[in-house]
Amino acid sequence: MKFYPFGTAPDLPGWFTRELSGTELAAERLPMWFIGTQLDLSAPAAYRLTMPPNWVLCRHGHPCERLEIVVQGSLEVGDGRIARPGDTFTAAANTLYGPHRAGPEGCTTIEIFSAVEGMFRMLYEGPDGSLLEADVRKGELPPDYQPKL
Repeated sequence: MKFYPFGTAPDLPGWFTRELSGTELAAERLPMWFIGTQLDLSAPAAYRLTMPPNWVLCRHGHPCERLEIVVQGSLEVGDGRIARPGDTFTAAANTLYGPHRAGPEGCTTIEIFSAVEGMFRMLYEGPDGSLLEADVRKGELPPDYQPKL
């Protein structure tokens, strides 16, 4: 069994690092864990998302199934409910959720994606109500995405 104290993550596998080479994400140290033995972008994965105080993550979705667990702080999940450590929520593939707002103390969650490919593909609603996609590996983001400061 491998152990990662809170705030740490394993080194990314070589195949994944090669997949991201040439993208804006190549230099980032992504806090990710691959689940299982698949060695491609269809592998399930977990990602630690750390949000600064009061940061808003725009309404969006992903083309894969997703489970999120709050581990620190609090998160308003877009419908008035406040999630606290231990609370979980799910999103089906191609379903928009949010916006999410981190509490005054910030928020850390663990997001588990059924396929790591879907983690990088953010879905959002276009002006005409259609579902559009931004691929963050290519530097694309939904128009109302606010970077973490």
